Amino acid sequence: MNSQIKFWIMSFCALLILNSCMEDKEYEILTSEAILPEVKGDYNYSEDTLFQEVVELSEFKERLKLQFPELSFDIENSLKDRKTLFMPDRLGFKDKEEAYFVKDSIPFHFIEWTFIDSVKTTSAFYNWLDCFGPDCRSIRINEEKNASKEGFLIWVTDNKISYLASTQRISVYEGEKIVFDNSKKVWYYIVQQAPRRKIKWVFSSVQKED
Repeated sequence: MNSQIKFWIMSFCALLILNSCMEDKEYEILTSEAILPEVKGDYNYSEDTLFQEVVELSEFKERLKLQFPELSFDIENSLKDRKTLFMPDRLGFKDKEEAYFVKDSIPFHFIEWTFIDSVKTTSAFYNWLDCFGPDCRSIRINEEKNASKEGFLIWVTDNKISYLASTQRISVYEGEKIVFDNSKKVWYYIVQQAPRRKIKWVFSSVQKED
């Protein structure tokens, strides 16, 4: 009998001790918000907040687009695939404007080089004539010969060489409407060629020899 009493007394004491230990411990209940990392951000995907790339047009392209609203700069242009040498690229120009565009379903390629003075400009033009086009053909001033598969126009002023090429023949009037504003120009040379035809010197500051 005494042993049973001792057993119950010891069990009761052990239970009290265990209960006391459990009360001393603190248990924190974690929520899913506490377990998962906090991600901060604005997830408002409205049209105004989406990234939109804005392509800024040059002054030349802006003027061209205003003059010919149907003209496009961003569609396929067959002239981009051709390989040819533009000698003025290697001759120390001060500035350069270049554009590929399509007008009335006809592809065009425009380049304009600006030089510091007339000496640099005419020197660059003469060097270009010494090695013109993909075949590096030599062309003399006022010489009428085939220089390119495509049609083109070249204008030379005191500080600029402007070049406009196309798969079609470009009239001087049409070319000047595309390339230039209404300000008057003093030409040194105007050179024209229809596709696969001979060069025509529309204007030359050097008189043609008889």
